[in-house]
Amino acid sequence: MVSVRLKKLLILVGVILTFLFGSLYHFSNSRSDYTIPEGLKSYFYTSDDRLRLLTNSGLDISGSGKNDIKFKKPQNAQFNKDFQKTFSGIFKLMDSFKDQIPTLTHEMEANQNRGFWSETELRKFVKVDEETIAKVTKIHEEIVHNIQPLRKTARDLYTNKDGIVLIGGDKFSWLSLLSIKSIRSFGTRLPIEMIIPTEEEYEYDLCEKLLPSLNAKCILLPEVLGEDLMNTMSFSGYQYKSLAILASSFNNLLLLDSDNVLLTDPERYFKNEPFKSTGMVTWPDYWERTTSPHFYDILGVSISNLQIRDGKWPLKTPILQTNKDKVKLHNLKGAIPDLSSESGQLLIRKSDHIGTLLLSLFYNVYGPNFFYKLISQGESGEGDKDTFVAGAFKMDEKYYQVSSEIQSFGYFDDGNFQGVSMGQRDPIEDYNLFQKVKNAHPHLKEYKFADEFDTRNASIFTIHANFPKLNPYQQFTEKKLLNSKGEEVRLYGDVYNFIRHLETDGEPYDFEMIQFKRMKFLLCELNISLKYFNNISRKELCTFIDSHIDFMVKHPVSEL
Repeated sequence: MVSVRLKKLLILVGVILTFLFGSLYHFSNSRSDYTIPEGLKSYFYTSDDRLRLLTNSGLDISGSGKNDIKFKKPQNAQFNKDFQKTFSGIFKLMDSFKDQIPTLTHEMEANQNRGFWSETELRKFVKVDEETIAKVTKIHEEIVHNIQPLRKTARDLYTNKDGIVLIGGDKFSWLSLLSIKSIRSFGTRLPIEMIIPTEEEYEYDLCEKLLPSLNAKCILLPEVLGEDLMNTMSFSGYQYKSLAILASSFNNLLLLDSDNVLLTDPERYFKNEPFKSTGMVTWPDYWERTTSPHFYDILGVSISNLQIRDGKWPLKTPILQTNKDKVKLHNLKGAIPDLSSESGQLLIRKSDHIGTLLLSLFYNVYGPNFFYKLISQGESGEGDKDTFVAGAFKMDEKYYQVSSEIQSFGYFDDGNFQGVSMGQRDPIEDYNLFQKVKNAHPHLKEYKFADEFDTRNASIFTIHANFPKLNPYQQFTEKKLLNSKGEEVRLYGDVYNFIRHLETDGEPYDFEMIQFKRMKFLLCELNISLKYFNNISRKELCTFIDSHIDFMVKHPVSEL
């Protein structure tokens, strides 16, 4: 009898606490700083306990029974109304040119013809006639002209201060949820918004139960954009990233790809350089910039003969070049600096970068057919990645690109390295190192940055796990955990060597083991409901997860 009463009492406590956190979450959304009462902080960030509480309280998160009824809590109606009033005009203007901007084709692609990227060489990949350049230049001028007043009027739209944004929908909801679990494991108090692109991708259990327990929420993009705009325009693919940033309620935000996993609390990035003075931080890709001179023609930008850079490094004393074929285009004054950008993460202050975001949206709306062909010219990773820097460049809005290099992670298969992810480096450490080198030799007329800047010095702050993604169903069905001989492997064994600062009590931080244990917790212990996994045998999936965990126990990272 006592045990029954105790069980009922525990259920009652669970319901009360779930209600308390739900109320706290919605209260926090009405405040600009998402304040959390001091006495609740220690519990608020033990996310596993809160998720378990959902199951113990009697709230069904497994997708059965009453969860078939999809009831949505209303989102911020006033913000949506103000958003539509502010941006509907410029969005419709962008859409009005859909029959006027042509489709370009590559004569050849940069990723198959890498060379010395002089102006002459970069004109070879895409042929654009003068009539097309003139027409698109006029359209571009009209877009920029109409963006200008919005740089001021849109500043007050975003009242919430700092936060993290990811994009969900279908399999990306799972990846984003896994990423959020990692974010919370490092104790960050920043609120999180998951942008859901379409009504069909909205999930009740995820948005109304799971995410609120993690101080996160869903933002349904069609509600923010409004019915009128959704009926006028169609969005897809890379366009969602620009839209997600604009639709988020945060002014200062860290945008993460859903397959990007943080290894630190990012809250300090908003309070320190380089974000403090620039309001926008980007990270490099592997490749040099391959932007066509035709793109600069459309922007109305003149590129001089003055060389001010050597690759990504500034020259202390500029060099006047008499022959442009002897210098890389992007080393010259007036061009966007090397390297190209990797947009798996982006720090941005929207109030100072409305122009950047709207112009990047324009480049992405007409990206696949036109602007990507000019900005990347077929180089690897062609897509939205360079549109943010291009927008900031044209609108003369500040940004800082990290100089430290990407760290590739993977494993060796029969002597050949198989890359599976990219590690990007801490922007504060990078900035401090850059300033140290920059100010090291004030008496010298010239010295080489590359000789003194250790591009591997800054610590890894995020792992972009993009090939394959941390999707156990894909890994299982496509046999992604097997090498060419059919042998099971660790995909992320070498990560350990670069994140030893995360060791606790002498125990290594085993990135791959931690991710698989989180998969097991969410999918197997809590048995959470996500549409993506609805038609998949959960038992079979959990057997696969358990099997790889057992394999990793037998092959610890410290012995690799």
